[in-house]
Amino acid sequence: MWVLFSLLSAVFLTMKDVSLKQSTSRLSAIQSTAVMLLILCPICLSCIFILEKVNYDVDLVIMMFSAATLDAAAMTFYLLALRNGSLAKVIPLLCFVPVFQLVLNFVFYNEVPSLFGFIGIISAIFFIFYGESLNLISIIKDKAVNSMICVVLLWSLSSIIHKDGSGQIGAVNWTAHICLVMFLYYLPFLLRIRASTISLSDFSSLIVPALAHLLTLLTFYQAASIGNVAFVSSLRRFSTVFSILIGWYKYNETVTKRLCISIFGLIVSALTITLFG
Repeated sequence: MWVLFSLLSAVFLTMKDVSLKQSTSRLSAIQSTAVMLLILCPICLSCIFILEKVNYDVDLVIMMFSAATLDAAAMTFYLLALRNGSLAKVIPLLCFVPVFQLVLNFVFYNEVPSLFGFIGIISAIFFIFYGESLNLISIIKDKAVNSMICVVLLWSLSSIIHKDGSGQIGAVNWTAHICLVMFLYYLPFLLRIRASTISLSDFSSLIVPALAHLLTLLTFYQAASIGNVAFVSSLRRFSTVFSILIGWYKYNETVTKRLCISIFGLIVSALTITLFG
């Protein structure tokens, strides 16, 4: 089942990427994030009241605020990366997430991947470098790439917490709590938005990205609660393939031969992890 939820998370993440890319909102990245979380508040509050009551303790609350802190920062960096760079440039960088997670899984859970699982993750990273031809100098100079690398680091850390949290209280309950805590962080920025600077189109253009964000989190947390986080994240990187193809078809982004080979390599790597990891 974790394979299915991982792939669904990839689909919803792609939906979020594309809808954010074509959003007409004139708000800043932080303000847009605040509005998206505001849109999700009624849904999250309903889930908390309808679902089984959560028994809060100090450890659980610390986990919630720790994970929400990391994800709140990542959400803004993610939007900055999409606004400053093409889908084909920044989305493939997310394939670095499983590498960091492998190390963290070994440290915190003593989860050691099989040889094929490890090969699948390493090969995915290789094909990203091959397709993008990134080097250290270009990474340092590129604002969009820097933003997405920040996302990678933050998500690698938070995913470990999400595995524990969603395992304790359920994926839906955990998702609702995380989104609400993130909203609290962004509330001051929301209150500073002047009514004259936001229009109905600014708000409505963020509804689909907000819902896609909620669904990609929900399916990811469910998958992470029952499977190895590194493998779940690797399959979730199918969103890279989906986003690049949509960027080529919808936004006329350049897709080179090297990038096509990279996409094929990513598919093979993900299948290796799924079948033999």
